[in-house]
Amino acid sequence: MNRTAIGILSVLLAAAGNAQPADGPNADAPADPATQPAEDTDDSAAPGRGFFSGTYRRAERPHWNAEAEANVWYVSPGGDLSLGGSQLVDTARLNVDSPRATPMLEVHGRFDPFTVSLRGSLLDVDGTSTLVTPTNLGAVTFASGETVSTSYRLDEAVLRVGYRLYQFDADANRRGRPLLSAGVDVLGGLRLYDGSIGVAGPSGSAGASFTHVEPLIGFAADVAFADRYEIQFQNTHAGTPEIDGQRSFTVDVQLTFKYRPIDNAAIQLGYRIRRNLLEGKDFEIDGAVAGLFAGLTLRF
Repeated sequence: MNRTAIGILSVLLAAAGNAQPADGPNADAPADPATQPAEDTDDSAAPGRGFFSGTYRRAERPHWNAEAEANVWYVSPGGDLSLGGSQLVDTARLNVDSPRATPMLEVHGRFDPFTVSLRGSLLDVDGTSTLVTPTNLGAVTFASGETVSTSYRLDEAVLRVGYRLYQFDADANRRGRPLLSAGVDVLGGLRLYDGSIGVAGPSGSAGASFTHVEPLIGFAADVAFADRYEIQFQNTHAGTPEIDGQRSFTVDVQLTFKYRPIDNAAIQLGYRIRRNLLEGKDFEIDGAVAGLFAGLTLRF
């Protein structure tokens, strides 16, 4: 009887020692953070995807949108000008080469693969200077030591059409925007100049006004990361041969950096230089306008 009781007790103790909780011996231990999925963010790709990891999927972007840009261009005109076939005079001698803030506006409508753009900028400079040498402008010769007042205006309007030659969009994020996108456009259009030059002093006054239209061609390229950070570059060449005593040549280069804190708005900073040669029967401008600009873009 005692031997039987002792045997049964031994079997029960052995069974109790081998029993484990249903969730295993380490059920209460914290999980290894390395095995947990990474936290999703609006700018992250879906799990298992990512261009920079070597695997990606093409993302779809909207087939149309519209943008409006308002910029302040801190621009400095430079170079030479003349009136009535007279000598070329440096803008620094006439004190119209100082940097100043001027508006620069742009509107873009994109309907894949085309983009229609309208741009305008204003430049109006007044300066007073004392001439150190006799200076001939138009029919007037200003004496050495004479104080003259100069006005220089060169406004611009551009109508441009772009055609997208190449577009790449990879890995849509949680907002439906590609983590990486890049594209190249060819450009064509027209540029309109409207300007005037005036110089006045005790010896007299001289001046000219003009309007000129020139065709342009060029290209634009852009790259964006998660639709947050964007770099844009554009370069156009424009001009006309001599027709009825008037000719022109323009090279326009612009580099822009954008940061988009929300989908429909961006802040931007850039640099633009526009090299101009404008020549008519009673005036000539051979110079450039260049400077930094900053502004805001709204996207619809």
